[in-house]
Amino acid sequence: MADTQFNLSEAIIPTLFGNNVINASTKTNRFIASGIVTPDPSLGAQLLQPGEFITLPFTNDLEGDPEAWQDTSDISVSGLTTGTQRAFRMRQAKAFGYTDISELVSVSDPANVIATRFAEWWRRADERTLLSTLKGIFANTDIATAKLFDDSTNEFSASGFLAAISRLGDLQDQTFNKIAVHSAVYAEMKKQQMIDTVQPAGAVTPFGTYNGMAIVLDDDLPLDDNGVATSYIFGNGSVGYSVVTPSDGVEIEREARKAGGRTNIINRRVMTTHVLGTSVADGFTPAGQTVIQSELESGDTWASVVDPRNIKVVAYKAKVSAEFLPVKPKTKTASTSSSSTSSK
Repeated sequence: MADTQFNLSEAIIPTLFGNNVINASTKTNRFIASGIVTPDPSLGAQLLQPGEFITLPFTNDLEGDPEAWQDTSDISVSGLTTGTQRAFRMRQAKAFGYTDISELVSVSDPANVIATRFAEWWRRADERTLLSTLKGIFANTDIATAKLFDDSTNEFSASGFLAAISRLGDLQDQTFNKIAVHSAVYAEMKKQQMIDTVQPAGAVTPFGTYNGMAIVLDDDLPLDDNGVATSYIFGNGSVGYSVVTPSDGVEIEREARKAGGRTNIINRRVMTTHVLGTSVADGFTPAGQTVIQSELESGDTWASVVDPRNIKVVAYKAKVSAEFLPVKPKTKTASTSSSSTSSK
């Protein structure tokens, strides 16, 4: 009988696979689709360069007062002021594999699962990276003072949301247009009749808005054990993003003796997620060769660039009603699958 098993090495062309994974993960990223995160070619152009950081120069707006126009003195000339933002250049890798035995006994086809689900795995990883970055930025005292409304002792409310939006001062109505919330917060908003349902022309399903701002749901958003949720309110293009696959970014590896025979697919890439208006703090250097999640989540990692109003993201912390809090599942003992990729 002919062998009909899915052959990973024959099905995957490394260069095409790497590009397809990037395209698919970007297309399905809800933060990119909503306009919160914007793919930025200026970031992408620097990703494969040496070093830990990407440098983004900027020019400040014109400042100063007008002078009296007279013929007894020269008109003074003011110069432009400039600065830079530093963003992380994150080098990342992930490998998934399956054993020959698992391919024979598994109900699903492990090779096909890896090939078709890798992009979705990277999508989830990218969203977690964004949320870790936001956690670190708002753990910075200077940024939190200007951009965070912490109402943790009170329940979530429309007035609290408006107080958070006011953190952008006279730019609040022109800037904010997206809200990212936990599903428990979304339920709270529905209870308080805060949501308007919009059915855009040509759309299959309607979506919710609040005060004209589109709502993005993500259960990876912070919700602590006391029921305090953190929601983020964004302006379009407030976060820059880029990802590239380097040469040899995708490899198919065959280990004939490992675990009776194992096939692995390895994906390497370089990416950045950067909240515009912030910068990696002067003097900060990752402990390892690239920044890790705990470093992203530290307030000491970050700094504001000149005017906090340049940061088009604010955070709102408040309690969620107990009836909307998710029920935590019982802890189960993990079983070891025959398709395990652990190295022994």
